[in-house]
Amino acid sequence: MRKILVLFVSVLIFIGMSGCSPNAVQQKNPTRIAAENNMPMAKPGQQVSNGRQNTEILTTLKLRKLPALTETDAIQPTGQVKEFKLEAKPARWELVTGVQTDAYTFNGTVPGPTIRVKEGDTIRVILKNSLPEETSIHWHGLHLPNNMDGVPSFTQHAVKPGQTFTYEFLANHAGTYMYHSHFNSISQIDKGLYGMLVIDPQKKGQLHHDREYSMLFGGWNIPTESGGHQKQTGNDQMSGMSKGMASKQKHKGNIRTMMEHGAQNKDQQKNPHAGMNMPPTESPKDNAGSTVMGMDYNYWTINGKSFPDTDPIEVKQGEVVHVRLANISNGIHPMHLHGHDFRIIAKDGHPLTNPSIVNTVTVNPGETYDIDFIADNPGEWVFHCHELHHTTNANVEPGGLMVLLKYMK
Repeated sequence: MRKILVLFVSVLIFIGMSGCSPNAVQQKNPTRIAAENNMPMAKPGQQVSNGRQNTEILTTLKLRKLPALTETDAIQPTGQVKEFKLEAKPARWELVTGVQTDAYTFNGTVPGPTIRVKEGDTIRVILKNSLPEETSIHWHGLHLPNNMDGVPSFTQHAVKPGQTFTYEFLANHAGTYMYHSHFNSISQIDKGLYGMLVIDPQKKGQLHHDREYSMLFGGWNIPTESGGHQKQTGNDQMSGMSKGMASKQKHKGNIRTMMEHGAQNKDQQKNPHAGMNMPPTESPKDNAGSTVMGMDYNYWTINGKSFPDTDPIEVKQGEVVHVRLANISNGIHPMHLHGHDFRIIAKDGHPLTNPSIVNTVTVNPGETYDIDFIADNPGEWVFHCHELHHTTNANVEPGGLMVLLKYMK
């Protein structure tokens, strides 16, 4: 009995000396663990990751501390007239290196020149039509006199080839807006007849941005060399695209009927569009543009260019960056930024009192968004549409709606 008791005591003494209690691993000194594994120790407020010390944990706290945009309640006219000349004319346009198409342009570029003024300025735009068909300009999202809205058969005569028309109105609300054709608009917009319009506030609030970029999304239908359309695969019910070989050209249908009905039922002497030439019943055989209602888009562009020819967003660490997003296409574009969160600070020109913090914003057709982010995560990141076939060129990725976010030294 004594031998058994001595043996039991000996075992207990051995276990105590070796530290092999059931909880020994969990109770092991963190400093000792770090030393044994050649790892640095984290100090209070620091995070250890992959053997490196991070002096600051990335969070949305800094974004939440940024002020919101200031909403405009009233403006004082400045008395300043800002005049712009826009010529609507055909031109060759290169979407991406090696892919050119016949386009409709303002001043030879897609998109047209950015019109930028301050609240209270008077905008005067002299449009010259050098296209082979009628056209007009609609000022998307702006509050202006009815006869300046740019919708033929309802607010003005369509501007005939060779003619000019002058638009003039007060810039009465700060924000991000668009301008685009509103005659035969499906075809003319898809061929490039659009641009950005930015109205800066009279009074700057507390929010300051170090850099600003604009991104205007477009869709294109580019034929193959044989004259047909690029094959497509998959499904795109959200953007209304038809897949496979391009469908046959479709009639204008309701659009044409509505315009003819409007012209017939108005007093011909008062009707601003009496005797106008209606859009053709069949869509012209364009080298670019949608197949009207089929919308067989096979290229997507940001500011007229497809990746990898899109301009990068270049930043320096610590900067606050403002990006204006506008969708003139008929696709739905959930824009996703890698490596960062951003704030939605305005929608359709209206500031948000409580900006949302996200990493993806869905920009529907006709919408504009203002977003901002803090450049606090160095590297080379992508900002792209998450309808992933929109990041292809003729179904080959990467392409389309994608830009690089690049940190500069």
